[in-house]
Amino acid sequence: MIYHPLDLVERRPRTCIWEITGACNLRCVHCENTSGERSTRELPIDRMLETAETLARLGCRHVDVTGGEPLLRAGWDGLCRRLADLGMRVALITNGTLLDDEALERAARAGVRIVGVSIDGLQETHDRTRPRPVPGRSPWEEAVEALRRAAPRIETVAVTQVNVQNLGELPALRLLLRELGVRRWQIQLCLPTGRVLELGEPYVVGPGDLEELTAFIASANGDGLLPSIDTSDTIGYYTDREPLLRKRAGGQGLWIGCQAGIRSVAITYEGTVRGCSAMPRAFDAGDLHDEDFETIWNDEGRFAYSTRFDADRLEGDCGDCRFGPLCRAGCTSLAWWAGGTIYANPYCLHRVRGLAR
Repeated sequence: MIYHPLDLVERRPRTCIWEITGACNLRCVHCENTSGERSTRELPIDRMLETAETLARLGCRHVDVTGGEPLLRAGWDGLCRRLADLGMRVALITNGTLLDDEALERAARAGVRIVGVSIDGLQETHDRTRPRPVPGRSPWEEAVEALRRAAPRIETVAVTQVNVQNLGELPALRLLLRELGVRRWQIQLCLPTGRVLELGEPYVVGPGDLEELTAFIASANGDGLLPSIDTSDTIGYYTDREPLLRKRAGGQGLWIGCQAGIRSVAITYEGTVRGCSAMPRAFDAGDLHDEDFETIWNDEGRFAYSTRFDADRLEGDCGDCRFGPLCRAGCTSLAWWAGGTIYANPYCLHRVRGLAR
């Protein structure tokens, strides 16, 4: 029997992406969950605190607290404080418009270790991408101020969703982030889902754009300058650039398949549990309004797309690729949104270069 590396690791929800609200003061054109108005199904705070206890008991080590805009959820700092007290490393992911000195101080008192601020290009591009529903100050200016304010006080990460409008701005954006004192930058692909589907113009980058994007990331992670880039699961796989794309503080990494439902989990703002926040409803594993987190997580069959991945079902170029059984068609969410299957993924640099066959 041939084992995959993920078959041999202990199955625990080491990382959790937790959307604590669907409310948002912006209307981002690429929002995957169309955030805006507050949902009536948001989990009450006592249920959230119970879930925090369960996450800790099951071995969770890192939680991204996000939304929507998490600073609009009453009690956000209380939840962060509980997660931190339970030994988890807490990151607060925000659009930056509400991260004033008071909010930053509340985050620090709550034990937040990392602040992530979304910035999707230079000013014109960012403001077009993240508009306000009513007139107001430039969201880009507020995001830049948030990064400048946070960087000297707490570990700060800039977060960028790459699309056709900002791909060419990444070098200039990196220079700006360096000037702001940002040391880490997370880059991910915009997925073809959510509000993007309502746009009347091309927005999501194509597979052919991976060459330019990965060349930039590899160069940035190899030049010794800041910020270093954390490459998301949506970008790769299996070329000579892979070690630099997945470079980590502890060494160089290698893509070994999606870990959703094996080492990572997500909780939506309506209490739904999924392996990854970007997954469609078809991948929902349970509802915290009806069941506790431990019951949902311990039923590994609910995460069968990862826990029982069948490499024999790989198709197309992924089926013909010698790395297919290890890669498992790259990012599961991206594969699904791009082609409606988890067994083939056109967003693969190895495939783009014509090496898959």
